Formats: sequence, C-alpha cells, structure tokens
Amino acid sequence: MFTNIMATRNPSWLSIGEAAKYLGISRDTLRRWEQKGKIKPVRSPSNRRYYTRKQLTQIRQGGQPLAKTNQPKSLITNRLKKHELILLGVFVLVLTLLAVVFALYLFS
Repeated sequence: MFTNIMATRNPSWLSIGEAAKYLGISRDTLRRWEQKGKIKPVRSPSNRRYYTRKQLTQIRQGGQPLAKTNQPKSLITNRLKKHELILLGVFVLVLTLLAVVFALYLFS
C-alpha cells in the first residue's frame, strides 16, 4: 500500500528492492551500507526503507551519496513517537479493564 502511495506522489522514491536492482547489488548490501553510514534511507511509518534516485545516481557514478534526504511531509506527520504509542497502549488497557469491571458488575 505505502509503495503505491510513494510511487504516485513522487516516482523518484525507490524501495530497497528497486534500489538494489537499480544499482545492480543485493538488498543486504544496501542494509550494510546503511549500517556503515554510507547511505541514509528514509523510513516509512511501517519502517520500510526508501531511497531517492539522486542518492543512488551519486553512488552509481562513484561519488558519495547524500547523507540525509528530505523526508516527505506525509512520512513525518504519520510517524508516532514511542512515548505516544505507550500512552495509547495504556489508554486502551485502562478502557478494556473498565469495560470488564462494568460487565462483571452488570452480570453478577
């Protein structure tokens, strides 16, 4: 789903598989390059890697890739911070417990 959204909004964004094919290398090589800091992908809310054609072209031509890319606003606004997810989980847990206590009170 996200891949289609990225492709329709900006065709210059490539998934890790598309980027590997573009460079003629494996996905694992791209992952290792990321660990070494040679390339910096943009992460989607589901933690998928996306690369720009500009980054990949620089690598292909033997130059240094861009260390950082400008993330699309849709990625930035959709990303929840860790503490927000924890608070949401606690809220759902409390609501569930209240529903169970209320159901036990009604049916006992």
